[in-house]
Amino acid sequence: MHQGVGVIGMHPFYGPSGRLLSGSGSRVAGLLSMAAYLAFWAAALVVAKRELDARWPKGQRSGESDDPAMAVLRERFARGDLDESQFRAMSRILHEGPDGAP
Repeated sequence: MHQGVGVIGMHPFYGPSGRLLSGSGSRVAGLLSMAAYLAFWAAALVVAKRELDARWPKGQRSGESDDPAMAVLRERFARGDLDESQFRAMSRILHEGPDGAP
């Protein structure tokens, strides 16, 4: 048998250890360790979400603009209040202005 491969050469950190399994202090330490682990990942997710929101605002991520007039226009087109030519004409006016200048 090779040294370090069998149970005899196993390091206590990687296998069951009598020191870790005995006593009520290990249960408390285990719960504290689990709570710290969960707190770390919760904080990491909050930081990641803040970074994503800062780099790609909500309108840019979903392909929507922040223009409320365009949102109403899209909604009216979706309801069927406007046909395609009316929608295109109105959206062109909203983007370019009534005189055709941006």
